[in-house]
Amino acid sequence: MKHVLGCCRRALPLSAFWTFGLLFLAGCGTTPSAAPAAGGLGEATPVSANQSARMGPLESADALRVGELILIEFSGVGDPPPRHEERIKTDGFVTLPSIGRVEAAGKTRGELEEAIHTLYVPNYYRQLTVIVRNEGRYFYVRGQVKNPNQFQYVKEMTVTKAIATAGDFTDFAKKKDVLVTRSDGRKIKVNCIKALKDSKLDVPIYPDDIIEVPRRYF
Repeated sequence: MKHVLGCCRRALPLSAFWTFGLLFLAGCGTTPSAAPAAGGLGEATPVSANQSARMGPLESADALRVGELILIEFSGVGDPPPRHEERIKTDGFVTLPSIGRVEAAGKTRGELEEAIHTLYVPNYYRQLTVIVRNEGRYFYVRGQVKNPNQFQYVKEMTVTKAIATAGDFTDFAKKKDVLVTRSDGRKIKVNCIKALKDSKLDVPIYPDDIIEVPRRYF
């Protein structure tokens, strides 16, 4: 080793020798990069009710959704467009006579009525009444409740109200780890014991939500 270093001193300037030494020591101290966290990108990680509140709601409970069946009726003129029934396509649009594609997903019924009216009036009609209706909307409660089933959605539904609608918890329910799955796959873990005492922790429920009540084993 002394022989090698001696050769380096004779062959290289002093500044180059010190640079080589620093690089050598830095290489010895390098640590391997951290391994990626467990779980693939496709996995949905449950969040707490508090985290969910900070993230904000998924969307308005009144918003129309992809796959939802809507009925559009027209009146107010002698020869209105025919009533139109269609499921909202995966791109969020429906297609209407004369005016073509109209974005529906994410809009309330009133907003969609206004958008359709604007496209028809005054280009095709001097006046027109547009009414949008949608089929019944549901949420689902599964697991350790007395009546697991699908239920008609009503406004201001929360996780504890949804569980009460399903007949309340069974004696084997694990109330601290209730899981709410949104229609976009987001998962929210709710401690229903705390939610019953603090309404801020009582997560709102939206159409198509799935509520899973696990079983406790001790």
